[in-house]
Amino acid sequence: MPHPPTDPHLLEHAALRTLFPALLGIERTLQERLSRSLQWVQVPREAVLFAAGDVCQGFPLLVAGEVQVMRSTPDGHEIELYRIRPGESCIVSTSCLLGEAAYPARGQALSDVVLAVLPHDLFDALIASHAPFRRYVFGRFAERLAQMMQRVEDVAFRSLTRRIAALMLSIPEGHLDITHEKLAAQIGASREAVSRALKKLEDAGCIRLTRGRIDTADPTRLQAEA
Repeated sequence: MPHPPTDPHLLEHAALRTLFPALLGIERTLQERLSRSLQWVQVPREAVLFAAGDVCQGFPLLVAGEVQVMRSTPDGHEIELYRIRPGESCIVSTSCLLGEAAYPARGQALSDVVLAVLPHDLFDALIASHAPFRRYVFGRFAERLAQMMQRVEDVAFRSLTRRIAALMLSIPEGHLDITHEKLAAQIGASREAVSRALKKLEDAGCIRLTRGRIDTADPTRLQAEA
């Protein structure tokens, strides 16, 4: 499970400075606290970083890898809320820290992950006294919230075939290596409904289906479906 990386120079980490410039220019006392208490964590692909009901211990700063945040539905399905990439923030963690609440979702590594964790007390201190960090946290929170509102709108008002067609058109490679179950979680639908929508798109000549893979067959027809 998590273990510290080999680099002991926490604030000298070039990737951290580049990805999170809001941590630069901190007044000396806070910077000393940051140097002492910032916690580095490495987790392997598919490891769970947090689960529903866990207490949030700090604010994660993702330096490498990708994290998927999922929410389980009462009928046992899982829905992807969003993904976190280097330089981005986790609004579930932010809301848990600000509201002192437990995690309502699960975070899982989609690849090997390296991150630094700001302890709760230091997160509070930076929010209160360092304006660039405060703007970063609430700015990212607002951006992610807007994305999730768009996702809710898509799920509520766009047909499943249109959403899958739009997803395929957004992939430059023209193919997606994914199971029906994982695609269902990613776009917020049941696996059965996704399988039916994929079959409809295949029958229309838009895509080709093979085991664990979806290929674009006719971009023009796919565009028409989208």
